[in-house]
Amino acid sequence: MSPGDPAVAIVLVTYFGADNLDRLYASVQALRYRSERQSLIVVENGPDRDAWRWFRARAPQVRVLVPGDNIGYAGGAAAGMREALAAGVDYVAVITQDTVLDPDWLRELVAIAERHPQAGAVQPKILRTDRNGRMVINTWGNELHFLGVGFSGGDGRPDGPLEPRPVGYASGAGVLFRASALRTVGLFDPAFFMYHEDSDLSWRMRLAGYDVLLAPRARMHHDYDFGRNPDKLYYIERNRLINVLTHYRLSTLALLAPALLLFEVLMLGYAFTGGWLGRRLAVYRFFMRRSTWQYLRQKRRAVQSIRRVPDRAITVHWTARIEFPAVDSWLLRRVMNPLLRGYWLLARPLLRW
Repeated sequence: MSPGDPAVAIVLVTYFGADNLDRLYASVQALRYRSERQSLIVVENGPDRDAWRWFRARAPQVRVLVPGDNIGYAGGAAAGMREALAAGVDYVAVITQDTVLDPDWLRELVAIAERHPQAGAVQPKILRTDRNGRMVINTWGNELHFLGVGFSGGDGRPDGPLEPRPVGYASGAGVLFRASALRTVGLFDPAFFMYHEDSDLSWRMRLAGYDVLLAPRARMHHDYDFGRNPDKLYYIERNRLINVLTHYRLSTLALLAPALLLFEVLMLGYAFTGGWLGRRLAVYRFFMRRSTWQYLRQKRRAVQSIRRVPDRAITVHWTARIEFPAVDSWLLRRVMNPLLRGYWLLARPLLRW
C-alpha cells in the first residue's frame, strides 16, 4: 500500500472475552497494513475489566472504552464507531472477540472499498471449523429473507475461490464500513442490544444508495456455533420485526401483511415445539409498550429520511428461502419455505415502488 493509505480504525467489542485476546490481538498486529494508518479501539462491556487490564499490561497504547455495564454488542460497537469517526478515519472496521484475522484481511477489504466508491460496507469471507475439524464457510455474505430473517450465507460449505459481489447484508462478526457512509446513515442501533444490528445497518446503507459487497480475498476465522437459547431467539425475532416495520414503505408492508401474519403463526408453532414460547410471546409484549411505538416512529422517520432507493430495487438482494443448516427442520423445509416462496413469486411483481 502507498503512503497515502486510507486511515482505518478497528473496533473490537468484548464481553468477558479476555481469554480470546492473545490470538486475536496477535492477528491484528500481524496485519499487512501500515501501522501508522490503522488503530484499534476496544469496547469492554460488563463489569469485569479483564480486557482493560490485559491491554494496559501488554498494549497500553490501545484505546479501551469501558461503559461500566453491558450495553450489548450493538451499543458497544456504536460507542467504538463514534470514537473512530471523531478521530477522522476513512474507514471503520468492526470485529467480534471470537475471531482471528488473516494478515491480508484489512488490506483486501480496503482494496475492494477503494475500487468501488459506492460501497458503504464490505464483508470478508468468514470461515469456521466444523465438528470434524474441517475449515468451512461461516458466511460468504449474509442472506436476508424478505420477511427480515437473516442467516449466514453458505454456512458449512467447503471453502473455495469467489469473486467480489453484492451480498444481502454484511455480517457484524467482521465488516468494513466507509466512514462517510456511516455519517450519512448512522451507526449500529444501540436499542437492538444484539442481533440484526448488522442487517439493520446494511439495509439503511442500501436505502441511501450504497452497495454492500463481499471481499473474498479478505479472510478471517470465526469461532462460531449457533446456539438456541431463548434470550437469543427473543432478540433475533424482536429486532427482525423492528427492521421490517421501520425500513419498508407502508405500501410494501401492506403487500407483505398476509405473509407476515402467516410467518407469525408458523413461528409460534416453532417456538412452542422448541420450548421457547414464553420468550416469543415476550416479543409481543415489547411491541405493546407505548415507549416502543415512540421509538419505532422516531426510527422509521430517521430511516425513511435517508431513502434514495425504492423497495423494488432493494428487494432484488433478498431471498425467499431460509437455507441455514443450524435451523433446518421439517417445518422449514415442508411448510415455511414452499408457502413463503410461493407468496413472494406472486407478490414481488406487484412491487412497483
